[in-house]
Amino acid sequence: MFWNRKKARSVRTEPREHHYVFAHYTVREVCEQDPLQFFSIVGSPEQPKFLAWLWELTAKRIGAPVSEVNTAELSVTTGRVKDCPAIIFRMPPPEASAEAHFVAVLLTSSPEPGDAGNEASRAQFRYFTLEYGKNLDGSTRTVMCEWADGAHRNFGDGPAATTEDFIGAVERRI
Repeated sequence: MFWNRKKARSVRTEPREHHYVFAHYTVREVCEQDPLQFFSIVGSPEQPKFLAWLWELTAKRIGAPVSEVNTAELSVTTGRVKDCPAIIFRMPPPEASAEAHFVAVLLTSSPEPGDAGNEASRAQFRYFTLEYGKNLDGSTRTVMCEWADGAHRNFGDGPAATTEDFIGAVERRI
């Protein structure tokens, strides 16, 4: 009977603003301000409060409260990728192209003691995303990307959307 049919889930064509802005801008820009402090806070017991603050910052930037994203689905893993301290954000499941499955932030250099005032010695980081994408035939894929020098670099097809495969892809890029 027609009234008992389940409603077909609509296919999202545009990324959810909060999901997109959090992964592509908020986290990256906050890290950019002070990478050492960013890594310190994410690796501390203050992490849950910090993540909540990042979502609030995203909502302020957009001008609306987070409603379409379950922020509790965000998880964070800290460790190393090759010799670099790393933070891996597993994002809430993506639903549209350009939404990220994962974000990896790698601390690639830190200032030497005594260089605190030298801008050239500022801590450096690399910022990777594994994004949800679609092929021309409508099938899904992942896309490996990196933000560098204010530009979004697309490396094409990415690995399977698993933590291990994403870390492996990041290792091959550094």
